[in-house]
Amino acid sequence: MTNPVFTHLTGLADPNPDGEGDRPAIKRINRSDSETVVRLAFRAGQVMAEHLAAHPILVLGQTGAIDFTVDGHTVRLEPGSAVRVDARTPHSLHAETDGTVTLVIVHGS
Repeated sequence: MTNPVFTHLTGLADPNPDGEGDRPAIKRINRSDSETVVRLAFRAGQVMAEHLAAHPILVLGQTGAIDFTVDGHTVRLEPGSAVRVDARTPHSLHAETDGTVTLVIVHGS
């Protein structure tokens, strides 16, 4: 049997099912040799404190308004917007509204 040439990913915009606590719901959607796809589902006011990623990342706005801060700049991730960040660059997220973002961790091929 051969490996498929594509993977259909769903659930990228699903809301936070719990709505409790101060951190978003995090769910890995897919992992391959070249990237990992993760859904971060926030309730308004939830934060992901400043942290680093070992690999370059791409964060895509799916629903709501999530403020993404990197290198002293804050951009608002909303549907149709994204931010790419180099590896080992400190960044944080803060949900202005309920919302979701898709995180793509690019770890090589």
